[in-house]
Amino acid sequence: MVTLTEKIDITAPFDRLCRWVDNFEEEFVRWSPLHLECQLLDGGVQAGDRVRFHEIVMGLDYDVTGTILDSQRDEDHFRFVFESDKKTAVITFEGERTETGCRFSHTESFGMQTPIIGPIVNFLIFKVFYKKKANWELIRDDMILDNRYLADILEFEKYPQRIPVGQVKDYAPRDLMKET
Repeated sequence: MVTLTEKIDITAPFDRLCRWVDNFEEEFVRWSPLHLECQLLDGGVQAGDRVRFHEIVMGLDYDVTGTILDSQRDEDHFRFVFESDKKTAVITFEGERTETGCRFSHTESFGMQTPIIGPIVNFLIFKVFYKKKANWELIRDDMILDNRYLADILEFEKYPQRIPVGQVKDYAPRDLMKET
């Protein structure tokens, strides 16, 4: 299993981050020009709710449907854990109130979690069948870019410029990082 985590401190009120989360279906697409679609299939982000999101990263199409495994929220913290239907990806979004605003953490874990067979299956998935999609540097760059965009959205109400859908496959996160 491979786990990547990126965090960012944002000088915006935690309540603003919570409002962003409350409108996630719309905000996901506005969050990054590489994000194409988000559907809260059951209408919310509670444990058991189904979610679909679609994004393109460096020409690679990630159209993922899954279930929210864990949903926690109080006045100083939230945490949402999503697992893909194929059970090969777990994505966690976590936010917390800080003295200077808020912190957002984005964690993505890939691979089977089964102790004995997991490493063998992960090798086949990451090194044989989906070698191109298992580009950890590219995925980390996308996570860093998402965090930068979120800071701009929450601090300055500045959303990234949309890329025409037909051109999204031509952009890599590094290309967009140069623009931010």
